[in-house]
Amino acid sequence: MSLSQWEIKDIFTQTKTIITGDHFVYAKKETGWFHGSDYINKDAIYPYTQYVSNLCKEIARHFSEVSPLGSYRYAVVGPTVGAVNLTQWTAHWFSNFSPRIVFFAICADEEDVLLQRQVNLSCKGEFQANGKVKIEDIYRLGSSVTKVEVTYFEKIGTKRVIKRGYNKHVEGVKCLIVEDVINSGATVAKTRDAILEAGGEIVGVGALCNRSGGKVTAETLGVPELFSLLDVDMKMFPEDECPICKERGPASVRTDLGKGSEFLVRKGL
Repeated sequence: MSLSQWEIKDIFTQTKTIITGDHFVYAKKETGWFHGSDYINKDAIYPYTQYVSNLCKEIARHFSEVSPLGSYRYAVVGPTVGAVNLTQWTAHWFSNFSPRIVFFAICADEEDVLLQRQVNLSCKGEFQANGKVKIEDIYRLGSSVTKVEVTYFEKIGTKRVIKRGYNKHVEGVKCLIVEDVINSGATVAKTRDAILEAGGEIVGVGALCNRSGGKVTAETLGVPELFSLLDVDMKMFPEDECPICKERGPASVRTDLGKGSEFLVRKGL
């Protein structure tokens, strides 16, 4: 028997995964800082194994019914860290629905994307780049030396990769991506790229909650289907226009969740 929307919302409420009616500062966006009265604490659901199992059962049930597996192997892939739990439970329930198919639970690790750079220095000291790169004293290199060329690697972003030998369970295999909360969809997109790089075939994305307000779709993610147990459109206000700050004062922000502590430091509170 499938869970109703009311039952799913009740699980999120009981576990305090979704908190409403408070004051939160969200992670910074390209357009600046934003505040709001609602928050999704994705980590709060994981200690409740029975709830996680029940929610993953709904994801497995959906894709078992609407997306013919048509294979003897199938992989459920989630980005580290939290979604690894979802891969285990979803694969578990898949195996109950289709016992003749082997289901793998795979994680996509995060790695830094590094760009090699070079810099010429004409004096002794230290050069700051991803930590301190020490430059030897010029006199130790010889009196004729006027500059030192330093090669270093600069972090320009992150990506997801299938490693730990798991790529052998992904290559040529149909893969379902699972995620807890979808915000911008960037983590899912990186997981998608990792699967494609490992030679897997993506059948869709299953999420506990899509809080993008409809901005993240199967089309924007470049996947055949996006299935979310709960869709949420959280209203956000630009920091300088936050009505909660005006009503309760800036110091009313939650500091245990979100970026409230950083906000108070920025404001000198």
